[in-house]
Amino acid sequence: MSTTAGLRPHDERSPRRGRRDRLASRLALVGAGLGVFAGVAELTFGPSIRDWVGNKQDTTRLGLTTIILSSVALASAGVLQRADSRAHSHRLAVALGLVVPAVICFTTVGRLWLVPGSLLLVAGGLLLSAAQRGELGHAVDERRWYTGLVALCGAYYIFLGATALGLAGLLGVLGGLLIWGAMASASRSRRAAYALLALGALPFAAVTWWSAITPLIAVLALVLGRTAIRQAGGHAREDGDGRRERPTHRPATTAADGPFA
Repeated sequence: MSTTAGLRPHDERSPRRGRRDRLASRLALVGAGLGVFAGVAELTFGPSIRDWVGNKQDTTRLGLTTIILSSVALASAGVLQRADSRAHSHRLAVALGLVVPAVICFTTVGRLWLVPGSLLLVAGGLLLSAAQRGELGHAVDERRWYTGLVALCGAYYIFLGATALGLAGLLGVLGGLLIWGAMASASRSRRAAYALLALGALPFAAVTWWSAITPLIAVLALVLGRTAIRQAGGHAREDGDGRRERPTHRPATTAADGPFA
């Protein structure tokens, strides 16, 4: 009997799903690698190739931004190589780790991003298109919903920083990355997560206080982030309690059972 008989179209073992995942993995690795190369080119040769980098003036900061975001996409592509990364929330997280940098970097490096950005978008689309029915719904529970909204605030900070000049631009990019770091560390240390969240949200809002949007985004990030961090910490404690409650040894055998029972 064929090993694929009786499988549903979106089953984890589905050949079509497996092929899409493998293709997405290859495209993501190539796209992220080319993205890092594009960032290095802008950082190194930016003033000499302004037509290729969208006629950007601050090619140093934008080149570094492109390298950092491409590294985020490269890390997501690396996670995609793990077998368990294609299940439930991991699939959505990896897809966002490819799509968000792809979209933002279209504003940082001009023509050099056309190929890497397109590859990352296609890879993210393939991952989402191969999702099982209800898989993405399972990923977006209340806790992850708050985390996703805060991560979106961080992405918007990076976008605004990439389009700003001078100190404000640098604080915007770093602020967005710190907000992402706060969400990533929330399940391990609430104190560190709160510190990263404040350091990420407040400085950029302070130097752009005259703008209505950045202080509003800062308030949203702080309010939603507080809830997301509290929920992540509680979830981590529940997981730890569950692991401690699991039995770690087999019940003792009786004499009647014999040594091989």
